[in-house]
Amino acid sequence: MASIKLLSKTKKDPINLYVRFNYSDNGKTIDLFEKSNILVKNKWWSNKKQAFNAVSEPFPKEKLREQINGLKDLILNEFNEAYGNGETIDKIWLKQVINKYNNRPKDSNENYAVYFIPFVDKFIKESEDRINLSTGRKISNKTIQKYRTTLERLKEFEKNHATRLRHRDIGLNFHKKFVSYLSIDCNYGNTTIEKYIGQIKTFCREAEVSKYDINPEFKSPKFSFRRQKPLDPYLTIDEINDIYELDIKDERMDNIRDILIIGLWTGLRVSDFKQLDRINIVDDTIIIASTEKNNVPAQIPIHKQVREILDKRNGELPKINIGLKSWENLFNKKVKELCKDAGITQIILGDKKNPETNRNVRGLYPKYKLVSSHICRRSFVSNHYGKIPNQAIMAITTHASEKQLLEYVKISNNEYIEMVRKYWEQEENKKSKMKVVS
Repeated sequence: MASIKLLSKTKKDPINLYVRFNYSDNGKTIDLFEKSNILVKNKWWSNKKQAFNAVSEPFPKEKLREQINGLKDLILNEFNEAYGNGETIDKIWLKQVINKYNNRPKDSNENYAVYFIPFVDKFIKESEDRINLSTGRKISNKTIQKYRTTLERLKEFEKNHATRLRHRDIGLNFHKKFVSYLSIDCNYGNTTIEKYIGQIKTFCREAEVSKYDINPEFKSPKFSFRRQKPLDPYLTIDEINDIYELDIKDERMDNIRDILIIGLWTGLRVSDFKQLDRINIVDDTIIIASTEKNNVPAQIPIHKQVREILDKRNGELPKINIGLKSWENLFNKKVKELCKDAGITQIILGDKKNPETNRNVRGLYPKYKLVSSHICRRSFVSNHYGKIPNQAIMAITTHASEKQLLEYVKISNNEYIEMVRKYWEQEENKKSKMKVVS
């Protein structure tokens, strides 16, 4: 059984009422004392009656009573949740609960210092003028939109759970409930959930920098989510050759095919072709002043097929004459047609977006239906991985680490097995030749 009392422990005025929290269950007793930070005059309060005395002088009895009852309610609610989750109930816990109650903002302008969602909203607005220190450029609109999407999920979570999240609430218990909400209530996939959790950790780090009362549990390895490894295809060298050899009469399709081939042999993103002023061709090298996404320079040797495309176009790269978003939509649609015409129709396991739900559905599809602009970098990395040093690939793709690079390697287990088989055959051939010579 639990009891919560407020006690005066001194005769001096004003007095800071102490909270005494007592709980007994099956021989286990919890008995805690902590300052409430509710100040009253000694003659106002009766420890015995646990109520205010009738005194002649006026004082804010109702306001103080509201404070005391609100604190008691919060302690009881926090205890039920913490005890049910097996958390330690001690003096530190009680002090944190009291601090949580007393840290309520006095007006809306202070909300972000205590409540998580107002802080995230403020962070997003400030991000519109913030510089990314790793690139020296403004935060992209795409990143800000991701922030806003995560904010919407947090607002929905608050409404669904009839709660208001404080910085201190963003711990492992919140993580468990939020993941459950996204997975069960919203039916989001693992990849989407991982992205939301990652964004929330970003917000928590910023709140910590601002020295707000953030819950340190957001740093725990358990405050994470492992996404389902995506099944992204890549185009093999034979498939690239088949696309390159297509006889195309339509000028737009020929332009798209050439951009696809250049992307496959350079690892460039489609967005880089909108920044032709950054790209120069010197002898047998493509020199890029800065790539679109990570704003770093790159030098890329010119492959034979790329050289033939340039010769066909009088040394010029194919041009994009429409807006980037419209172009990417068109490109993603037309490269599927190109791959189908090139006979890339084998049935493979992959993830395809359902247009009605806007979510990926894993299943068996013709390979050409799984092709998009992102296949260029995946194919470049996958086709060269294991054949040239990783550092050589990274010098072209501008990946900052091998961990990032390996995310683009899409070689299947069967292909790795065949690599081992071929290696053994080569070793056996070497031994046979040595025996013949001797």
